[in-house]
Amino acid sequence: MPSETMKPAVASTLAATSTGRRPGRPTQRILSVESIVERTLNIAGREGFAAVTMNRLARDMGVTPRALYNHVLNRQEIIDRVWVRIIDDIKVPDLDPDNWRQSIHTLWSSLRDQFRETPRVLLVALDEQISTQGTSPLRIAGAEESLKFLTDIGLSLKEATIIREMMMADVFSFTLTSDYTFDNRPEGEKPDVFAPVPKPWLDENPDVEAPLTRKAVEESVSTSDELFGYMVEARIAYIEKLLAAK
Repeated sequence: MPSETMKPAVASTLAATSTGRRPGRPTQRILSVESIVERTLNIAGREGFAAVTMNRLARDMGVTPRALYNHVLNRQEIIDRVWVRIIDDIKVPDLDPDNWRQSIHTLWSSLRDQFRETPRVLLVALDEQISTQGTSPLRIAGAEESLKFLTDIGLSLKEATIIREMMMADVFSFTLTSDYTFDNRPEGEKPDVFAPVPKPWLDENPDVEAPLTRKAVEESVSTSDELFGYMVEARIAYIEKLLAAK
């Protein structure tokens, strides 16, 4: 679709002299499908898709809602295009079946790093309906690549499908909960994020009998990176169990 260029009228020097008003600074806004998608990603990544409305997009982009409809049919088209953009931006790292344990770490960590920057866009699966127009060929290719790697290490296709679903659940839920909570806490509160009960809460209730919980505060993981590493190791142990049963 063609881009729409909007140039606010600027008073000429002659008009400014005759009226006593100074000419405004000329501005230029380029509106395109790509810029609409980018703005939607920015809003949804911070606030979730419920915050994305045509009026909000228009206001943030400095245009009228009518101008948006010159480039997209409706909000659903925007959501579909955002989903395609999310999928197309996913990069699957090189995976080596002969060194599959390290490749599992690499695959899980790579997806986590890609989603961690804008975790709330992952809520699209809960907040929105994706139409068939939101299907990307790269999604199919990515699924095929991961399934081939998992079957190459010796898993059945059914087992590979299960492990892949576990991977997506791990990465989506971890970035939305553990990473999001840890990344947005003040530095002084981060050590308590993964304690069973935050230490200040325990200090406020000294009469509550909870020796294991109080001791666990000192022994719990202190960063989301550390916790993620344990989670991936648990998946590797499960894969080892499946392979050993063959």
